[in-house]
Amino acid sequence: MNIVQIKPRIRKVFGSKINPITSTVLLLSGCLGNSGPAVTALPQTISFNAAPTLNLLGIATVSAKASSGLVPSYSSTTPTVCSVESNTGLVTDITAGTCIIAANQSGSSGFAPAAQATQSIIVTTNSGQIISLSAAPTLTLYGHAIVSATASSGLAVSYSSSTPIVCSVDSVTGDVTDLAAGVCTIAADQAGNANFSVATQVTQSITVASWSGPLTVPSVPTGVKATTTNTTDVVTVSFLGSASSGGSPITGYTVTSNLNPGAIPVTGTTSPISVSCPTSCSGYSFNVIASNSVGNSLPSSQVDILTSYNVTEIFYEPMTQPDNSIFTGTFTIDSTTNTVSNLTGTLTESMTGTPMALVSLTYQLSAVSDGNGGLLVTAFALNTSNTFYGGGFSPGSGSGLYYGYPTATNPDSGGIGNAYATIYVNLSNPTTAPTQAQINSLAYADCTALGMMGDTCMTGYSGLGTMGGYPVSQTITKQ
Repeated sequence: MNIVQIKPRIRKVFGSKINPITSTVLLLSGCLGNSGPAVTALPQTISFNAAPTLNLLGIATVSAKASSGLVPSYSSTTPTVCSVESNTGLVTDITAGTCIIAANQSGSSGFAPAAQATQSIIVTTNSGQIISLSAAPTLTLYGHAIVSATASSGLAVSYSSSTPIVCSVDSVTGDVTDLAAGVCTIAADQAGNANFSVATQVTQSITVASWSGPLTVPSVPTGVKATTTNTTDVVTVSFLGSASSGGSPITGYTVTSNLNPGAIPVTGTTSPISVSCPTSCSGYSFNVIASNSVGNSLPSSQVDILTSYNVTEIFYEPMTQPDNSIFTGTFTIDSTTNTVSNLTGTLTESMTGTPMALVSLTYQLSAVSDGNGGLLVTAFALNTSNTFYGGGFSPGSGSGLYYGYPTATNPDSGGIGNAYATIYVNLSNPTTAPTQAQINSLAYADCTALGMMGDTCMTGYSGLGTMGGYPVSQTITKQ
């Protein structure tokens, strides 16, 4: 029997490293020494269905089929114009232009990888936009109310008062403060951008009646929020004010805390109010009280300190350079309870080339203390933590094989595979640079279609992933 070597796909050699392995074509020799036909993988092609209509900032679904019957995966070659879900083909437009979607099928034991196919979609532009106002709120003398408007473009609306003697308004939030009896008129505008023209201004008029009846204390302040600053012992408390002033102008607001109530209150006349804690604000929660000439309102409900952050972590991939595995996400820290929530983001698939396809990680299912004031927080593609053969997601477990192996269908052949990324959060100082030990605690796995090498998932962790990948950096910034 004669053996001929041909150029390989990269696949895993079980252990900690990946090597290029050549596949083998067998030339079958008969009794007389004559060679028979070569046994080789069958070719396959990809074809797209008709291109869908994609509107500006809209969604549409592309559909491609492989002649092999294997399931193709999708990626956007124009990521500034549009994005696409790798498994479903759901396209989301980002801006006007030409959206190009690529379809790939990486083959199987019986079929060779298909040549990439692409489909171009001209994004329909819509330069016009209109502003719609919600129903007018009730506004009492010297009180607060919120006006709300939306632009059909999805762009943010700004507010202004056309009657500044009667009322003022926050240009971003739409929080209206009454200054006198009369008609308060609020204007809403949207200035447009490269894709949308300026919207026609719309206005809303609110009649403010004179106060009738006895004066009372203000109503409870609304919309109270607390967030950290750049230091751990100072927080910013914001609020929308009191819907009713009680008929007497509000003279100020007082922030109080569940801890050290004697050391905090802090007073101010407008939102926000900066509050200093004796040492750290960890464990504190806050409320707000409004005051007028009659007295003080009831306190608002206690609110936790909630702060949103961005995170980026990079895993060096020696086998796919210059592309690395990169997780980009957001999360929220509750400094009152010292917990992390809402970790979501995307993980690049470095084997797909530039631009890399992305996997969405939308389920935060694990947050484990490191015993030193930090949390290891993990987000998953599926609503389960089962990622590897045998269950679970511990780095290096299950020999890197996908969950359900060998009975479940390989994700590369239409099965459903999980993916995850683990970040490290220093609860006392989230934006500080992590130590090498903390970087070494990071990990990721990709068992979706474009992360598979045969039956093995692409992974990265400090012990070297299935293609030699390992964590090199993590950066956290406050939103």
